[in-house]
Amino acid sequence: MRKNKEKFSKVAVIPARGGSTRLKDKNIYPINGKPLICYTIESVIESKCFDTIIVSTDSNEIINIASDYGLEVYQREAKFATAKITVLEALLDMMTKIKPHDIFAYFLPTCPFRNADDIKAGLSLLNQDVDSVISISDFSEPIQLALIQNDNNDIYPVFDNLTAGLTNSKYIQKYYRPNGAFYISWWNNIIKNKNFFIGNIKGYKIPKMRSIDINDINDIMIAEGIIKSQFQD
Repeated sequence: MRKNKEKFSKVAVIPARGGSTRLKDKNIYPINGKPLICYTIESVIESKCFDTIIVSTDSNEIINIASDYGLEVYQREAKFATAKITVLEALLDMMTKIKPHDIFAYFLPTCPFRNADDIKAGLSLLNQDVDSVISISDFSEPIQLALIQNDNNDIYPVFDNLTAGLTNSKYIQKYYRPNGAFYISWWNNIIKNKNFFIGNIKGYKIPKMRSIDINDINDIMIAEGIIKSQFQD
């Protein structure tokens, strides 16, 4: 049986490779004059939840940023720093080479507005009966209204709602997605299952304004707009 998690060692990892296919140097792209990854670093530090915080990267620029914050750095091998490697694959490789901890969490730097309170609330959901806690957001549009379009512009409903006329909100089940703000689990659970979605999983819902995920320049503009609106308030 797992004991009180306050007695366990906890490690937070911020995976941030240097390359990006959609937005060059995305993880250090300046938002309101500050590199994107800094928002995540600061929220994880402010949470005071972790014994160790590690930045996993292949980028010298990101290594320098992590060092400025006094964080540990795990320098990835080149084969684990390509667009074809998933974040989890890179982290599983890292886990075989660093000191084991009891609780393992990772935070994507592309989700800058999750805050320390979100992190603390998410971690509080992890207990002896819960295998993982994942931050989630609801889909902005009902997935039951999704369509597929082929090269001839023909469209096909993915679900039955459109053909059955079940488009009223009372027929629409709410669906959620992982937003990348955090994935928290027991270390041994990840080593065993190599997956955060196996077992008893809790979701921590983050409001839309704090769950924006940066993928391209449009997302950068939205993020900067959010920051400016906060200053105006």
